Amino acid sequence: MIFESKTFYIDFVEKKDLKNIVDVYNTNKNFLVNHMDANKITYEWLLEELGSMKKADFYSCKVIEKSSEKLIGVIDFKTGEETYLSLLMIHNDYKGKGFGKLIYQTLEKYISSIGSKCIRIDVVTNYDDTVVDFWARNGFYKVKPIELNWTGKILPAMIMKKNI
Repeated sequence: MIFESKTFYIDFVEKKDLKNIVDVYNTNKNFLVNHMDANKITYEWLLEELGSMKKADFYSCKVIEKSSEKLIGVIDFKTGEETYLSLLMIHNDYKGKGFGKLIYQTLEKYISSIGSKCIRIDVVTNYDDTVVDFWARNGFYKVKPIELNWTGKILPAMIMKKNI
């Protein structure tokens, strides 16, 4: 386990988790359509993505809800003086229950404890205004617009940061 709260813990993805992680992605249809022009991902795509993240020194992690021991989300991040949060995705069945905020707050405590001074996230801006609003409510400020190349698709995005 990397870090935890009262209700969940974060740990590295293991091979046994892959089916459940595919399910987390596939419950987020709006994300998939807007980021990848796809309705679902495959096991093979996920293996490739995890390999790319590992090569770039990111932690690819699972979020496990303690009371049920269910995998309810995924989080990818790279620690450093400036930690880069690449992905925080919650299974659609668990959205709107405060898990995203709790997971982020627990991540922030963890990275602060290991010496990070700032956290960065690149937020795609052309499909769901609630995502930018979520990060703004959690103390992030807009830095500058950029274009992301995500799985070969160019996406308008905003660099957002928070000093911790």
